Amino acid sequence: MPRKKGAANRNSADRKREILDRIWAVMRSGAGKPLSWREMAAAAGVGPATLSHHFGKRDDVVSAVFEAKREDGADPLRILAEPSSRDLEESLNAALRHMIIGLTEYDVGDLVALGLAEGMYHEAIGPLFVRDGLEPILAGVEARLRAHEERGDFPAGKNLRYAAIILASPVLLTYAHQQPLGGRASYPTALEDLAAQSAKTAAQYLGV
Repeated sequence: MPRKKGAANRNSADRKREILDRIWAVMRSGAGKPLSWREMAAAAGVGPATLSHHFGKRDDVVSAVFEAKREDGADPLRILAEPSSRDLEESLNAALRHMIIGLTEYDVGDLVALGLAEGMYHEAIGPLFVRDGLEPILAGVEARLRAHEERGDFPAGKNLRYAAIILASPVLLTYAHQQPLGGRASYPTALEDLAAQSAKTAAQYLGV
């Protein structure tokens, strides 16, 4: 009996995701080190022709990894976007601690390392990492800020995009400094302390 078209599409999508998961596992174990095309195929357990059939070129595989990780992060991003307290500074501190957990205990930090290694000055991969790796984090923080604004927790009228950057950027940069770049060996910095200070700075910017 012929296979239904929908079932074939699902099988293809599942197969592509299985390949991406295998490649991502090797990328993570290599601490964000870029893989060659043949290394990607070997990580996936397929030949280069099969990898090309499913994805196209190397950049397409990297793009697909970014997109898959964004989909995986949908629930944590929803948590990031929802206020956890009526106290603005407390809620913003909680949002940053949530980010730190993702960076240090899950694979968000590995994604950041990969995105920087693959995307810096790359005209195709760089913007893809911004779209699927960095912007969802900033958008989640901005959504939390907007929810607080709508509840009247701080005066309206401030640039919430700037406030989101004030909050998220120090944590992202310091994480990269401390772990992927190895800065903690010589210049250790407590991310949780930084989060508390960033929350205070953002609350002051917002007029609280």
